[in-house]
Amino acid sequence: MSTLVATVVTVITLIAFAAIAPGSFQTILDVIKVNVIGNLGFIFTYPAFIASIVFVVLMFTPLGRLKFGDEPPEFSTLAWLGMLFATGMGIGLVTWGVLEPRYHVEAGNSSDQALLYAFNHWGLLAWAGYLAIGVIFAHCMYNLRIEKPAETLLGGGFLSKLNLVSLVVSTVIGLSLTFSYATDPLKQSLEQFFGIQASPTLIISVLAIFAIASSASGLKRGIKWLSNYNTLFALILLTSVLLLTSPWDIVSTLARLLPEYLVKYPLMATDIGLGDPERKAWLADWLYAFEAAWYGWFIFTGVFIARISKGRTLRQLVLGVMLVPSLFSCLWFTTFGLGGLATGSEDVFALMATLDSHGILSAILALNILLFFVTSADSAGLVCEMLTVKRSRAFWIVAMSLLAIVINWLEGDIFKVILTLISVAAIPVAFGIFALVAAFLLRLRGQHTPLPIQGDD
Repeated sequence: MSTLVATVVTVITLIAFAAIAPGSFQTILDVIKVNVIGNLGFIFTYPAFIASIVFVVLMFTPLGRLKFGDEPPEFSTLAWLGMLFATGMGIGLVTWGVLEPRYHVEAGNSSDQALLYAFNHWGLLAWAGYLAIGVIFAHCMYNLRIEKPAETLLGGGFLSKLNLVSLVVSTVIGLSLTFSYATDPLKQSLEQFFGIQASPTLIISVLAIFAIASSASGLKRGIKWLSNYNTLFALILLTSVLLLTSPWDIVSTLARLLPEYLVKYPLMATDIGLGDPERKAWLADWLYAFEAAWYGWFIFTGVFIARISKGRTLRQLVLGVMLVPSLFSCLWFTTFGLGGLATGSEDVFALMATLDSHGILSAILALNILLFFVTSADSAGLVCEMLTVKRSRAFWIVAMSLLAIVINWLEGDIFKVILTLISVAAIPVAFGIFALVAAFLLRLRGQHTPLPIQGDD
């Protein structure tokens, strides 16, 4: 209970500071981003890069058959992949699919370079962190029988509880970004289809109600069903953009850039802008900011991945949590990035309106964003509940919505404001995650029971 109280006080303080002194709030965030993340951002990227290489190697060893739990998988492979995609970054891909390549091209980069940047920000580096936390928590929960790994691995003392507070707070902040991703396009949809002018505060409040309703229906109904529909709608949008823009150009570009991405991946992932202040500033705004944001999401998404991966093997997790999603992310950015550039669309809604004057694709997009949001908020509430106390999921969803409402009052690019907030909050979270990884490896070293290696995968 003390952990819950400390977390609530931290979230309330954050909300109050942002509401009372928004100018100072943004100034402090920017100073920390430039001076800390700009110079030390490699503490986010290097571990994720190492993890991505280690897991690819492990999947080809006997450890690839390591099974999490004794029972068969709780969810079918398609349902499992759907939940991974919807929770991992579904709404982020929808939001940034057109925006990020356009940002880079407008900054003077070629379309190829713009896509390679997007691959690096949304590919292996991001999904490797999700995979690492998912594997740690799955092994602890199902093989070591540790009910609360985040506390138990670090001994359950003061530092353990302090770390837990930072992990839950980062989840709350991360979901406030999801609220903002959903708010603007849904606001546009209400105006376009129904002529309704709705404030961001009202939209966020309604979204919170939807998420709470989903949480009340349970994991095997709400999140599972909505994730399946999410995946279907996302595939419809992806196929539509592919066929209605330049399919050959998109396919050929992807085929050409994927090998280049893999070859350049080590250099891009470990770039520190040595001796180049402008490059360091760019890294702080893009690569480091995104990777820090993923750290803010690693616990939330990783714990959720562990929750739905009972009965899976390590090899299945490497494929389903890192390699397949990374490939899909590259396909998504190539399709929406080139589609947006070819049509001159400023965002994904403008792209849908350009491709379909009847509004069908725009309606599917709005529904997709709504469902993506509900599954993300519901699963984040579930994870916060798992990390703190039972029956608190609705409370955490409300806390996320309140922070999102306050941050939406701030001026400027709201996405960049929250991305900066997540990046700053991820600094203590990163060290907490490193401590959890170290404690987990020490626990494995002292383990005398044989690992549950499955005969066939």
